[in-house]
Amino acid sequence: MAVLNRCGIAVAPRQPMVDWTRPFWTREDMEGLGEDHSLYLIPTYDTEAEAQDRLLDSYGQIFAAELDLWCRDRSRWPQPRSLELFEAWFSVRFFPLVEDLDTDPLHTYVIDDHFQDALREAMG
Repeated sequence: MAVLNRCGIAVAPRQPMVDWTRPFWTREDMEGLGEDHSLYLIPTYDTEAEAQDRLLDSYGQIFAAELDLWCRDRSRWPQPRSLELFEAWFSVRFFPLVEDLDTDPLHTYVIDDHFQDALREAMG
């Protein structure tokens, strides 16, 4: 087992996010939406104040990633996307320790837009 030199931020959609996604999915797709969490790795932190700084540094990227899962058309995204709006749309939970239980080396992959589109189409 290895401890990663990262911490984590988990986000789950709140009702305003669920409401925003309604035009993009059927009712069956919406079931359980608020129960799903996404985990984003962030630089390490030692204090609650540093954790909040990490959120401030990364909420824009997280917000964009979550919106992009539902709608690729950025003109339909809410404007402006402030930290206050992010916190209204997502519950946030910090994870100060991330452990890797796998024995295979950790790899990072960059997924381009074309591959993301192909994944959405295949899942869709």
